Amino acid sequence: MNDVILISGNVTFQINLDPTIWIFDDRRFDMQERFTGVDGLGMELAPFLEHARPNPDASRVVLHRREGSPVLLSIEQAMSAVLQFSRNGKPIRPDGPALLYLADGSNQNHPIGHIERMEIH
Repeated sequence: MNDVILISGNVTFQINLDPTIWIFDDRRFDMQERFTGVDGLGMELAPFLEHARPNPDASRVVLHRREGSPVLLSIEQAMSAVLQFSRNGKPIRPDGPALLYLADGSNQNHPIGHIERMEIH
């Protein structure tokens, strides 16, 4: 299993995310703060997407997964999303390296997993 998520596509900079090192990042937070009943630690996706600098005409993000069909999000949904990178004090396995939660909580019971690449269009 690859622990890195690639951000590519209609961006200025291609980014490799390694959620296994986020435990040391001061921006991490307890998932319970955002989603009732979700144990673990999370990070907002927006700073990473902003660092990749999507081009002005970017409007959507395709989540390519090891298992399952690709998932299409608007750029706004992706910018407000949360990535869970730890549960029960351990990295997300086997459906990781991170699970994506929409900010509105609509997929709280079925977060998007097995993400290998986020392609900006």
